[in-house]
Amino acid sequence: MLTFKKSAQIIKIFSNFQNHRNMLGFLFKNPFNSPKFSHFALILARISIGLFFFTTGYNKLFVEKNQQIMLETIVSAGIPFPEVTAIIVSLFEFVFGLLLTIGLFTQLTSLILIFICFVALVTVGIYTIPPGLNLITWISWFFYIHDLLYIFILLFIFTNKPDSFTLDKLFFKKNF
Repeated sequence: MLTFKKSAQIIKIFSNFQNHRNMLGFLFKNPFNSPKFSHFALILARISIGLFFFTTGYNKLFVEKNQQIMLETIVSAGIPFPEVTAIIVSLFEFVFGLLLTIGLFTQLTSLILIFICFVALVTVGIYTIPPGLNLITWISWFFYIHDLLYIFILLFIFTNKPDSFTLDKLFFKKNF
């Protein structure tokens, strides 16, 4: 039977629940959850990952020690024509990293860099995971592979319209 005391306790519990719910409301109404901040995050991601590929491509093209490391990596992965492939991949990272940084052909550039990262993931990255792991541990190791993170960042850029600080917006306004 529901007594006055029990109903008062139920109301108090519900009231406490409402207070906790209101306290957590800031998570859903935070000032960073806005189109302006999302736009800023897109710009930051595009420029950062573009500079990353630009600089790594540069180092693989023009720094002798890095050229050798790139060639050894491609040879050990069993990719055909390693000398030519090393130069092409390094050149693509350099050129498309620059294009992504300045925001020219952003969607195409992102797609090409996603392909490069995917090939690196399946030919090299996946083999850094020790054999014989249980599923949860294997998944944990898988998410530590940096190429996967690059793919996610590039997918974020690819699936958004070019931001306002791109040359794409300047040259191809009518397409957006």
